[in-house]
Amino acid sequence: MIHLLLQASSESPGQAALSTSVPLSPADFWMPEGASTVAPQVDFAFQFVAWISYFFFVLVIGLMVYFAIKYRQKGREVYARGPAHHTMLELGWTIIPTILCVFMFWFGFRGFIDLSTPPQNAYQIDVTGQKWFWNFRYPTGATSADSNLYVPVGRPVKLVMRSEDVLHAVFIPAFRVKKDVVPGRHATLWFQTDHVTEGWDETDPSKQEFHHLFCAEYCGKDHSKMYAKVFVLPQADFDLWLDKQGRWMDELKGDELWQVAGPKLYGRCASCHTLNGGSSTGPTWQGLWARVSGGAGADGKLDNGRATYASLIGPGKEFENPESYVRNSILNPGAHIAVPFGNVMPTFKGQLSDKAIDAIMGMMKNLDQFDAKGKFIGGTPAK
Repeated sequence: MIHLLLQASSESPGQAALSTSVPLSPADFWMPEGASTVAPQVDFAFQFVAWISYFFFVLVIGLMVYFAIKYRQKGREVYARGPAHHTMLELGWTIIPTILCVFMFWFGFRGFIDLSTPPQNAYQIDVTGQKWFWNFRYPTGATSADSNLYVPVGRPVKLVMRSEDVLHAVFIPAFRVKKDVVPGRHATLWFQTDHVTEGWDETDPSKQEFHHLFCAEYCGKDHSKMYAKVFVLPQADFDLWLDKQGRWMDELKGDELWQVAGPKLYGRCASCHTLNGGSSTGPTWQGLWARVSGGAGADGKLDNGRATYASLIGPGKEFENPESYVRNSILNPGAHIAVPFGNVMPTFKGQLSDKAIDAIMGMMKNLDQFDAKGKFIGGTPAK
């Protein structure tokens, strides 16, 4: 019942989508500031249920304490007789809760149906969840390079979501929306916000205000790191950003590719691979290029000890050169598993272009020019 009410809306999807501007819902003890067109209705439903709960909690506990004091045993005399039936009282505690529950169900179910039916003119963004990051693909084919969600202001947005591995859930508290993302299925969620996140700076998104996007279903060791920021841009800025996302990597030349694109792409890898030798879900990138190039660590075990890097990589072997091995490990990660790690890495086939893979390999070859968090420190990149 409460789950349905938390998704309540008193407007139809079309009405909400066509509203010119819905004011921000104020933050309270339970909720952050609401920034979507459905936030006021969701907040009303939540507060309605909450205050009814407060009222009956105080009423029941208060009467319990009062009766315990008033009718407590006094001395050794026991008075055991009492009323066995009270028609009006029994009707009251049956009819009033029934009316309240029916209203809550009707209001909540109506909102649930509205939020489950995106407007026909909604802007679609395809979302892929996998341990432990989000990938956002736009109708132009462009993807968000920093794995954050960018949406246009004043326009309904539909997220079509799927999971590559385990159960995830998209949860944007400020928009009052949440939907489970189940492996083997496609889930849909939609929202509209009429308020731009202030401080837009294309060169440094960290200066801009944003909304939080969480994974709301426990999905493994780094569940808490499966997080993204939501930026709401004016339509003109959004169109410009989208255009650049489709070709930003093509504009990088020479070393700019791994200096600029490498750190952005590493954000997808950071939850499983460290740069400083620290332990994690997957092998550290520190010393990786030496291992695959026949240097220190080339005798490292693979496939439960049945192979080593040196036995797989080199002229006349399965992989002619280190680049071929790394590329295969990104696109087909289950082919050869480094000891003692498990086969948990998802494939990036269809998500990373050859140029993106080149950027990652360039970063691996030049790890001494990056800090432990993947920030380029070897000099000022050209872009």
